[in-house]
Amino acid sequence: MMNFFRKRMRAIFIVTIVTFLGGIFFGAGSYLFNKSSDFAAKVNGTKISINLFYSIYTSSARSFQQTANKPLDEKELNEIKARVIQTLVQTELFCQEAVKYGIVVADEELKADLQNSLEFRDGGTFSMRKYAAFLTAAHMRPKDYENLRRKQITANKVKMIMASSVKLWNYEVESRGKRNPPINKNDLFFTKVNVILSEWYVGAIRNSKIMSGDLIFK
Repeated sequence: MMNFFRKRMRAIFIVTIVTFLGGIFFGAGSYLFNKSSDFAAKVNGTKISINLFYSIYTSSARSFQQTANKPLDEKELNEIKARVIQTLVQTELFCQEAVKYGIVVADEELKADLQNSLEFRDGGTFSMRKYAAFLTAAHMRPKDYENLRRKQITANKVKMIMASSVKLWNYEVESRGKRNPPINKNDLFFTKVNVILSEWYVGAIRNSKIMSGDLIFK
């Protein structure tokens, strides 16, 4: 079952978060970047580094600009900022939930994740040169990126555990199958997973103390 979810993690909790929660942090994001602080946000007292935020934001903006093949305007840049901070807060919330499950990511697991990353492979094997070039371009130290990956892996484990408890009822399958066009069982399942994860995330936001500088959302 867990292998099933690992192969389909890209289908879980990607589009839904943007759709359900795109507006939650946008005002916060716009406000955040006028603040002078050593952290981008705090999630229940845990700091999200401002340097980490700017590393991801800069890389994301560069990627979007290359895709658009034009300079990004202020609105587009603010949208990227909001999405980056939203993603970092989301990851931190799932990591804090992981404590309840006793979930940890061992050093060997993290090492395997890095070595198996296509981005860092050259001729089928891990390339330290490519890894170093990536870190340089991202303006990140190895320990900062590896800590981020550890958190991302941890968050994905929590999502998989939550997703593994989701069941489809016969009436749901029958009802959606009669639609035009019909929704197949696999798509219906992942839609339900995304809705449940999104509902959990909305509840976590409401029950958490999330702040930037002197701006607090609760």
